[in-house]
Amino acid sequence: MKNTQISSTQLVFLLFLYHSFNMFTAETHNVTGNYGLPHLLAIPAAVLMQALVVLPAWILCQKCRRGPAEAALWTMGKAGVIYPLASSLYLLWVMAFTVYSMSDFMVNAIYPGSARLFFIVTMILGALYAAYLGLEGIARAAFIIFALFLLSLLLTFGGVMDRAHLINIPPMPSDGLALVMSGAWKIMARSSGIVIYLLLLPYAGPHKKRGFWITLVSIAVLMELVTFLVSAVLGDLGRTEAYPFFMLTTVAEVSILQRMDALHVAVWVMVSFLRITLCLWLVRQQLRLCLPLKQQAAKSRWLLPILAAIALLLAVAMNENRDLSAQTLALFTTGAPIILLGAVLPLVCLIAGGIRKRLIPKKQEGGES
Repeated sequence: MKNTQISSTQLVFLLFLYHSFNMFTAETHNVTGNYGLPHLLAIPAAVLMQALVVLPAWILCQKCRRGPAEAALWTMGKAGVIYPLASSLYLLWVMAFTVYSMSDFMVNAIYPGSARLFFIVTMILGALYAAYLGLEGIARAAFIIFALFLLSLLLTFGGVMDRAHLINIPPMPSDGLALVMSGAWKIMARSSGIVIYLLLLPYAGPHKKRGFWITLVSIAVLMELVTFLVSAVLGDLGRTEAYPFFMLTTVAEVSILQRMDALHVAVWVMVSFLRITLCLWLVRQQLRLCLPLKQQAAKSRWLLPILAAIALLLAVAMNENRDLSAQTLALFTTGAPIILLGAVLPLVCLIAGGIRKRLIPKKQEGGES
């Protein structure tokens, strides 16, 4: 893994912001039907699930000293193209769902009656331009967005903390254990950020393993705080509100700053923009691996606009047909894409690499992965 473009610290910022998108809408955050104890307990269980799911891919990358897609091509030859193709298809759908969710939020919560297509097109065009600037530019922007995101969190949490009441948190129901496990599975299944982590391995500097754990723990802390405050502040309203975290910002009051919703909207759009841009850039990088080496430079220049157009069409289709967006989220919730890219295909590559003697022993290559 010698194509270093970002540091492990920048990797943490990218992954943290990427996954924080799931905090903003109820359909991706509310994994147990309420925000009580089952949800709070499901979060640490999901951290362990995520670590176990990516373990085969991590072992494959360690042995081959390559990213998962590059390792698949190395161990399986031409048949290994299935990994970059599968990851590209998955991230393309994630990107389109993100665009759809962002436009849905803007139209329903911020600018009622406005044209959804405007938000879809402008977000895609902006992401297209940013993707052309490369991963280094995306990572530098992530640091600025992270600072604003942290400010928004601190102001929001500080503004609602005095309104938190434990009596609003319902006790553990009789089927609490089942809710905890199903909630943990949903969190893991919807955590496309762990796939992003795997695909960014070839481009990040040393200490990536430590960065992965820092990211998982920090995201878990954020989810616990958001879930607790939604439960303790909003109570029953939090279970029915489409955008519970946004609702927190509307009730937050900090000194002369009476409402935090304007800042939150700006940060939410920037986080969505970062997530879309990162997906677009990674899909291009994955599809480049499917091209012959001599044709990668010439043909890959057309990949970004083509992929942006496909994502735009998918987002528009989800907007026109809500069943498509619901089916997309249902597919993500099964966990099939995460299991396939994090465990199944890497295990096949490990077996194929062992048979074909294409696994590189760790002691033969220096440096930390």
